[in-house]
This record gives sequence, structure tokens and C-alpha cells, in this order.
Amino acid sequence: MVRVGRLLNYDELLEQYPDWVLWETAAYYKESTPEATEEARLRCLRKTGHVIKFIQDHGLTRRVLCETAPDIPEDFCVYLRDVTPEGLEFYRTGYMKWLKRFERNMHADPADVRVMEKALEQMRQKKEA
Repeated sequence: MVRVGRLLNYDELLEQYPDWVLWETAAYYKESTPEATEEARLRCLRKTGHVIKFIQDHGLTRRVLCETAPDIPEDFCVYLRDVTPEGLEFYRTGYMKWLKRFERNMHADPADVRVMEKALEQMRQKKEA
């Protein structure tokens, strides 16, 4: 991927894209068979639910997004305006690292958030230094 210029900071992004969706449960692959599509939909719900629980538990959201996380509603989405500036930084780094696990193994356990915990810890240590 080619990056032109610098990344926009949180306030610049929020000003330009207030309705930017970071996570949504409707973003799953449509497969050639209904069974595979249903499996992809459920996998997306599980992954998104564990991410929502993680970001809420670690203070990366402006408010409680879902009381029942990781069990989230079917039509759930998280907008940029719902996360803190630190939450956006985490999305760009820690979440993307966690997501790469599923490129190697699509059946990896989404409840295993150790990669996100480690990335958040590193991000916060870097900020303190």
C-alpha cells in the first residue's frame, strides 16, 4: 500500500469523516453457499464482539457501546466518533496486528486477545517515553 503524505490525526479525521465506520457486523464475506455465508456472518459477529469488549474494558471508547459484549446485536457498528484518540491509534496498530492472526488461521479463537493486550501495552509505554 502506498501512503501519500502523513496520517491524519484524530481531530482531523473526525472533522473530515464524522461517520467513518471502524467496525461493523455487516462486513462479512458473501460465499457461494448459504451455509458458508452464515458461517462467515457468525465469525464476523464473534470477532467484532471480542474487539468491542476489549476496547470498552481498556478505556478506548467514549462511552459503553454494548453492555452485553462480546454478544453484540446483528446490526452493530462503531463509528470514529465512538472511540477516543487513543482508540484510533489502537485501531491503526494493535487491532490490525490481532486481525493478521486470522489471515494465517481463519479459525483462530477471537477470544484470545493477547496480541491486542501486548500491542496496547507497547503503545502506552511508547507514549509515556
